Amino acid sequence: MDNKEKNRKKKIKVILGICIALFLLLGGGLLVYIHKVDTDTLGRKITIYGLDVSGQNVEKAGQTIRKAFQDKKVVFREDGSQVYQTTVEELGYSLDEGTLQSALTVLKQQRDQTRTFLASWKNYEIEYQVNKDETAEQSALTEDHFGEKERTEAQNAEIRYSKKKKKFVIVNQVAGTQIDEERLRNYVDKTLEAEFQDKLLTGEVKIDLNQQAYKQPSVKDSKELKKELKSLNGQLKKYRKATITYTFGNTTETLDSQTVNSWISIQGTKIVIDQEQAGAFISQLANKYNTIYVPRTFHTSMGTDVTVEDNEYGYRIDQSGELSQLLTDLKSGKDVVREPVYSSKGMQRNGTDDLAGSYIEVSLDAQHLWLYKDGGLVTETDIVSGAPTEERHTYTGAWPIAYKASPFTLTSDVYGYDTKVKYWMPFVYGQGLHDAPWQSAFGGNRYKTGNGSHGCINLPEEEAAIIYENIDGGYPIIIY
Repeated sequence: MDNKEKNRKKKIKVILGICIALFLLLGGGLLVYIHKVDTDTLGRKITIYGLDVSGQNVEKAGQTIRKAFQDKKVVFREDGSQVYQTTVEELGYSLDEGTLQSALTVLKQQRDQTRTFLASWKNYEIEYQVNKDETAEQSALTEDHFGEKERTEAQNAEIRYSKKKKKFVIVNQVAGTQIDEERLRNYVDKTLEAEFQDKLLTGEVKIDLNQQAYKQPSVKDSKELKKELKSLNGQLKKYRKATITYTFGNTTETLDSQTVNSWISIQGTKIVIDQEQAGAFISQLANKYNTIYVPRTFHTSMGTDVTVEDNEYGYRIDQSGELSQLLTDLKSGKDVVREPVYSSKGMQRNGTDDLAGSYIEVSLDAQHLWLYKDGGLVTETDIVSGAPTEERHTYTGAWPIAYKASPFTLTSDVYGYDTKVKYWMPFVYGQGLHDAPWQSAFGGNRYKTGNGSHGCINLPEEEAAIIYENIDGGYPIIIY
């Protein structure tokens, strides 16, 4: 073997030695590196919730995880299009640093006990705690973040009157598209909570805006609404069928259902009776049937007609009280038969005739009195009335007998008398009917002489007794 060949073999041995030395050096270095990575970090080929944290120590891995969590995108879509994009961090969410560090430390200790030279990829799920900044979330989820879409209001289920059906009906609730920020936050919270359980650190969250985020009708087609509907239609039916028949003795006036229906109007869910029209109806009744405080035309027993101005006997409808009673009766839905509500009331009536054949008639000119009862003449008699002077004249007009008393003492401080009578029947201003034993005769012109009374109507005792026995308080007397 020549020197040249020897040198070549020698070089090969040197190179081979160097290669072996390098291989041993690199192998030793790799072993040192692997040992260091496995000792100082979470190790090789490790993911946490899908995020690669290989070769990162606990502190670095914690930073990586928190950043990945906070940078996680949240995309909002509506009607198939993206309308808003934000991040978990901007929504106020963060991972609790202390909890994360503790969980990573425990994980490292577990892995330290199971090291192998040949590592394989392994994913871990560790304990975590999500913190939330409510203020940041509210700021990130205001309605103005979600575009300029024209949104419709939610409509409550409600009761409306249907002119076509002529009754109240329920109009069902309608869902709108206005964003309810509180509902939106709750919707986002639930969506993210579910997302974190599955994909805490990877991917993006897609949230579709729908009824879970929109304002909802506050009133639905509930049992209470149906109950109210039934009540309204029931009341409407009562109003429509109600009638009131007013009695004026044997005469009647009927407020029929057709007239009542013309007074009904619907204002929202209120059934309103037009009180102006009802009041006008009552006013017409009053104008026709009121008999008191208006001049009274009277057909006398002597066949003439006279009119008395001072008319304080008769009937007067209490229009305010009648309106109140009318509204109550209409609401009952019943067919009511009754008298009107009166503020003043006579003894009896037959239509506009409030005497109905029972009254006392006195003619001052004739100095005569007639007593009628139920259309028949009971008695008639001459009288002596008040002297025809300003101080002592008998008042003309129509009044009810106030009461009757037997016996009774007539007194007057002005005229200085104190006289007992058997029968006393006052009618107005201290004047009344009574027996007068001091009168020697009745009728004629005696009242114009010194025999005239101080305003009372003097009667023969036997006639006073007849009148007293046939009347009671409230009996009408007409003096002309």
